[in-house]
Amino acid sequence: MEIVALPFECADLNFDHLVLTSRHAVSAAAPFRGVPTYCVGKATREAAMAQGHDVRDVFSNADELVANLSGHGAGHVLHLHGRHTRGEIAKRLSLAGLETNSCVVYEQNPRQWSAPERQAIQAEMSLIVPLYSPRSASLTAKLLADFRGDLTLIGLSQACLDAWDGPHPKISLCVDHPDGEAMQHAIASQLRGSPLERGGHRV
Repeated sequence: MEIVALPFECADLNFDHLVLTSRHAVSAAAPFRGVPTYCVGKATREAAMAQGHDVRDVFSNADELVANLSGHGAGHVLHLHGRHTRGEIAKRLSLAGLETNSCVVYEQNPRQWSAPERQAIQAEMSLIVPLYSPRSASLTAKLLADFRGDLTLIGLSQACLDAWDGPHPKISLCVDHPDGEAMQHAIASQLRGSPLERGGHRV
């Protein structure tokens, strides 16, 4: 997908907590430095800290964030995110007593492969395909509809694997903990001793 920043306006700038669930939202959060910030994912936290945000905590997924912030009592929250998102964070936090406004600050546009990219990918004998969201799984499945080699799917969640409707994979696995580090370990586990690890194929 191609990430495109969007102009946005927040109706209410009087809030106590800032929630960032993707590193792609960090640039839009520049006007809100100094507000206690809560992130989903280590990459989001690192991007936010690099931009000078007051990061108080980081969570692996939306469920962990909602569970922890729900204990903060009353207050106002601003959630900056992409157009396509899951977890219903604003709704769930509002129900828990934290009035939450959400703003779409970037678009995730589907990207088609160029002819050379498609040719190179289709020529591979095997592919390892990490799936980080149900939407990316669905989009990638369509792009790989004609692939005839061996596929290994690695899902950040079972929902990612369930969204796959492309060629049947040889191996399909879901990480135990939904974060980037677990995905890296899972990918590496499929590379050990393989031609991919020895440099015989592209990763």
